[in-house]
Amino acid sequence: MTVLEREDLQNLLVRIDERVKAIQEDIREINESRRCATNQIKIRTLERLVWGCLATVGALGARMLLEVVR
Repeated sequence: MTVLEREDLQNLLVRIDERVKAIQEDIREINESRRCATNQIKIRTLERLVWGCLATVGALGARMLLEVVR
């Protein structure tokens, strides 16, 4: 591979990288504009359920540990 071919390939890679970054930014903007409030409410509810279950399991584990220690 000659020096000119390497430079051409490097320039091509730089242009491809810039184009990929531009596409990623476009996708990010589309995703931000398409967020649905209903989905956010559902996700928030699911998060609360998960944290509630984790807290319950933690409390039950602590209670069992306390009973074992006694």
